[in-house]
Amino acid sequence: MVFESKFPKPEVPVADVFNFIFNAAREKYSRDKVLYRVHETGETLTLDELETRSRRLASVLVKKYDIKPHDVIAFLANNSIHYPVAFFGVLASGATIYPIPIQQGLDVIAVISRVKQAGAKLIITDEEYALMSRSAADAYRDIPLISLTGTPQGIANVHDLLENETELYDGFRLTTEEETDKSYAFINRTTGSSGNVKSYLMTHRHWSANLLTTRLTVPEDTNPEEDVWIATLPFAYGITAKLYLGLNILLGIPVVILLKPFNQASFHLIDQYKITFLFVTPPLAAEIAKSEKKDGATYKSIKWMLSAGAPIHPKMREAVQEKFNGVRLSLEYGTTETLLIALQVDDASSVRGSSGTLVHGMQIRVLDTETGEDLGHNERGELLVRSSLARFAGYKDNDVANREFDSEGWFHTGDVGYVDENSNVFIVDRIKEMLRVGDGYGTHASASEFEAILFDHPAVNAAVVVGIRDEEAQQEHPTAFVVLQPEVRKDRESLAKLANELEAYVESKLGKFTRISGGVYFVEKYPHVGFKIHKRKLKELVNVGASVDRSNRWVNVVG
Repeated sequence: MVFESKFPKPEVPVADVFNFIFNAAREKYSRDKVLYRVHETGETLTLDELETRSRRLASVLVKKYDIKPHDVIAFLANNSIHYPVAFFGVLASGATIYPIPIQQGLDVIAVISRVKQAGAKLIITDEEYALMSRSAADAYRDIPLISLTGTPQGIANVHDLLENETELYDGFRLTTEEETDKSYAFINRTTGSSGNVKSYLMTHRHWSANLLTTRLTVPEDTNPEEDVWIATLPFAYGITAKLYLGLNILLGIPVVILLKPFNQASFHLIDQYKITFLFVTPPLAAEIAKSEKKDGATYKSIKWMLSAGAPIHPKMREAVQEKFNGVRLSLEYGTTETLLIALQVDDASSVRGSSGTLVHGMQIRVLDTETGEDLGHNERGELLVRSSLARFAGYKDNDVANREFDSEGWFHTGDVGYVDENSNVFIVDRIKEMLRVGDGYGTHASASEFEAILFDHPAVNAAVVVGIRDEEAQQEHPTAFVVLQPEVRKDRESLAKLANELEAYVESKLGKFTRISGGVYFVEKYPHVGFKIHKRKLKELVNVGASVDRSNRWVNVVG
């Protein structure tokens, strides 16, 4: 059974991404409007400056660097005022963007393999990552580099390149639906918590369709004349680029750029800039949920919050909403590949407990996880999705990963859930995060349910539960990794006792059959891949055992 969105399909203009953003789909507002402001430096960028500088950079790329349509340009740089210019300059030239997110453990070897896999012809970097980018470029094909900040030796600076160029390049345009559906605007990498990273292809039409559906789901009280957003993640992530290098320009909403990560130390900026929208990653949600408002903080300007990347348990979600004066934390149910599937549009159209309503043009099926048969309304199974607006182009050079898409374009999400009669989607868990516990054949237990119970304990700041396999006994043991509240963290002498207390606490809620049989371990922080918690690395820490102090259950996470 195919479940359809109840909302009408938007008409996707026939245009490449650059012309879609600046001409075909953008709201009409003053070209002098400031769209970007850097908090630390005060630098600004207006709509007119963004478009003209991007076209000038496109001219540089074509004339000086011989960039042609479909050439690949890699990005390895922090957020800065020049990042949007480089982003749209590459698109205006007709080249394909390959962003490399700044992540824990990123090194030259990793960059070389990514640049090679993408077949990059040029790297856009910055002063901090110039040395790593230079080493990767030299090891690959000695390809050229452009720096967004500073003047690293031997690397051209984007500011200087623009100073010497006056032509506004307009030589790349896609004018047919076939062209937009076959030309790649982006090659992005997934950041799955399992650590299995894949590159996927994003066409111009797919990107534009996703921006249109996202725009149709923004709250009704969105007001570009007053609203201000803040970039809480690097622009290199697909979800971040969609929001802060796309949606904000379509609507005409300024974005505050931070040169440092957004965390609890940055919360005061919400009141300072009267921020109206926050993108909240699951780790940030945990930090917000157990944080304390500083004296004088109100957060009254916030009127929209959005999360994606992993399910957030209702209890944590409610705690986040409480911190921000009851403003709803909407959960975008999507995948890196599809960018958007379902979103809670507003309180009137949302159902309590749902992950969202199927958005414009989206379709979904539910398959029985044992038989593979299609299920009906309110029956739980694996969720399969596809967009009727644009095709997903698939993974780059990865036949195994492309099997996640069937011949009819359905993507097997790995999420377990169900759909009600009004196309509301309810996400229960990830198939990979359903743990089989107990003797014999055992039964399934939800990692998120364990986490929610641990989160309720006053000593716990955050909790992640993974299944660790005992190959000899052929059993899977739920194992918890807990970040403690600061005042509890100081007393390491009693951590073993606290671990036992937490294990007993979970058992009192779920019973002896469904318990934390792998034990509770304490960490100062979680390892990440992208903005998601790297669960495979957590498993390896306990399996290897070298970094575990078993006398007090402390695990040292490096990197």
